[in-house]
Parts: sequence; structure tokens; C-alpha cells
Amino acid sequence: MRYYPPRYLFRRHELLRVVKPGQNFLEVGPGTMALAQDLLDYFQEGLLVDFSPQATPIYEALPLLARQRLTLCIGDFLEVPLSNKFDCVIACEVLEHVEHESPFLQRAYDNLQSGGQILLSMPARMKFWSKHDELVGHLRRYEKEPTYRLLQEHGFQNVRVISYGFPFINMLRWLRLLFAKYKWEHMAPKTAVEKTAWSGIEQTASFSRWFGLICNPYTIYPLARLASLFNQQDWSEGYLIVAHKV
Repeated sequence: MRYYPPRYLFRRHELLRVVKPGQNFLEVGPGTMALAQDLLDYFQEGLLVDFSPQATPIYEALPLLARQRLTLCIGDFLEVPLSNKFDCVIACEVLEHVEHESPFLQRAYDNLQSGGQILLSMPARMKFWSKHDELVGHLRRYEKEPTYRLLQEHGFQNVRVISYGFPFINMLRWLRLLFAKYKWEHMAPKTAVEKTAWSGIEQTASFSRWFGLICNPYTIYPLARLASLFNQQDWSEGYLIVAHKV
């Protein structure tokens, strides 16, 4: 069975609970494209935008039915031509890698249909900043109230900040710190772009599929349901943002 990082699974659980079905979606930074395949249960088609050419072989390995409904575009989200508007724009663990947030959020807003939904996830609370953030190319972590304001300043309404996965992703944080210590000598000299590409794709691929027997959507489900009781508390080290273009 395929391995999924626990943090991803808790985030996926909450995202699929709040996503609003529609005709099409745009995902920026699709990584392993696992979420994109799940989203085909909610949308007829999707466009995936990734700056890394490493996304191409992942896309080519998808099942044929998925490739018929998903289109991959390699390039910078701020520069690639977008001919359609979308019912949903999704960017998971992307914004913290972006030097200037405003152009990114403005383009997301401009390419949403009226009534469309944006879903963003990001690392939460600067008090949790660590070597792991540096290892994977993060530029910042986010705080709850400034995140509300950031989305509202760019025209989004009905903004919700879900503090997902507590206490479990916080408890697993020490594993990421150990992993960062193990990888630091190898990764520290790399550029921020290289670290970002590695964090989105290669980091997950480095784990054995045997871990999938322990960590998968089915085994995490009861823990995710329990964690959802704490979604409104600002205790987690991960945020999921839900907002709309009204």
C-alpha cells in the first residue's frame, strides 16, 4: 500500500470535508498528485501547475483515466497562460515558499469563478520554526489573525482558518526535526528552489511503501475525526484556509 505522510493525511481529511464540488479546479504545486486524483471525485477536470520538471514523470505514471481528466502545466504559476476560470484554486504547502504573496493571491483571485473557493494549507505558528523549515525551503510560518487579514485584503470573503491535525501532527514534529538533522549536511548547500522541489516530491518518495501499511487514509481516519474537535483552537502547527470569491 502506498505511503502517505501523516501531516498530508490529516490535511487531506479536512480539505475533502470542506471542498465545494464543481466543474474544474486548479492545483498549484500538486507534488505527488495524490490529492489531485482524490479531487476528481468532486470535479470533472483539473489543471495542475508545477514549476518543477520532476512533476512530468509523476503525471505520466498516473492511471490513464486520471490523465484524461487532469492536465499538467510546467511553469511558474504567475506566468503560465490560464485560459479558463476555475471553481476552485488549491495550493497546499506552497505559499510559504513564495517570496511575494500578494501577486500569487491576486492571480488566484482573478482566476476564480464568481462564487469560487480557494483552499490553502501552510505551516502554522512561528514559535514552531525549526531547521526542518529551512531544510524544505520555507520562508515563513503563518499566524491565525494575520492570515485572516491577508486573505481579506485580496478580496476573499467567508475566510476560515482550520487548525488541523492537533495533537497528532504536533506530536510527530520531533520526527521531522530528527529527519532535518539527518539530511542537513546534504541539503543545506542547495538553493531555496531546489529545497522546495525536494520537499514537494522527493522527500515523500524516500519512504518505503511498507510504511503505507501503518500510515494511510484508513488508519488515520479515526485520529483525524478526533483531531477535528480542535479545529477552532490555535494549537496545531498546520493551517488549512477556506475562503470564497463572492
